[in-house]
Amino acid sequence: MTAVAATPKRVLRNRGEWRTVVVIVAVYAGWLAVVLGHRFLPWWATAALLAWFGAWHLSLLHELAHGRPFRQDRSNVLVGSLPVTLWIPFRSFRAVHLRHHDSALTVPIDDPESFYTAGPAWAAAGPVRRAVLRANCTMAFRLLVWSALSVLAFVRDELRAAWRGAPGTRRALGEHLAGVAVVVAVMTMSGIPWWLYLLGAVYGARMLNLVRSFAEHRWVPGDAPRTAMVEAGPVMSLLMLNVNLHVAHHAEPWVPWFDIPAVAARIDAAGQAASGAGRYRGGYLEVLRRYAFRPLDDPRYPGS
Repeated sequence: MTAVAATPKRVLRNRGEWRTVVVIVAVYAGWLAVVLGHRFLPWWATAALLAWFGAWHLSLLHELAHGRPFRQDRSNVLVGSLPVTLWIPFRSFRAVHLRHHDSALTVPIDDPESFYTAGPAWAAAGPVRRAVLRANCTMAFRLLVWSALSVLAFVRDELRAAWRGAPGTRRALGEHLAGVAVVVAVMTMSGIPWWLYLLGAVYGARMLNLVRSFAEHRWVPGDAPRTAMVEAGPVMSLLMLNVNLHVAHHAEPWVPWFDIPAVAARIDAAGQAASGAGRYRGGYLEVLRRYAFRPLDDPRYPGS
């Protein structure tokens, strides 16, 4: 009998995922070039570029969390475990984000990414906390203040969970610390100041990341979609890996980033968003103009 050659298993989930591989190379190569070449740039340019590549890395983590581009999970975990932004363990982020997709959106006791506060928690909050919660519904506060507070809160919660032995947290933290050691080694070799790296790759990157998520979800009554759509230009869409078309992403979260625009057109995501959480034809500048100092919504969850 003639031996039949075994068909090699594909490395990528589908052929189109070469685009995501290009993004992976661009993110890490760009970050490395900025860190190693910071002496040839003014400090503000270094901070801005670190913020860009850090935010792009956070968008990449979102793609990896959905099991792309590689067929093997360990490959996606490996790529996501080099923490350019230092603060977020990939496995922990993936667990939280996938819970978000399985949740009743915006419901604070169910949706881990909700910015609403349930009735009992609101009743127990003092005047200072209530003021912070209200301010956090404005884009100015969310970007300038919550960018730092959310990082500190996430790190605190991760350490507490690991200390208590919550399932999966110690493994996530161990892999994360190994990645942090690599990033710190690169920083030490390059001589980049800590303050500059934290300003760009942590604070600045988180700020850009929160630009994307600020208006993604909003409570609306009835069966209207609680997911918005921001019609950003090509540069911001690339930075967000098309997740700004959020209705389409939630409708078919298994679709890779480069196919999201086609899904948005097919399901009339713009029409759904307009009847639900909002359609922003002017992109993120429109979101900023409308909600820089005016709250997107009341922080108290209406259903509680």
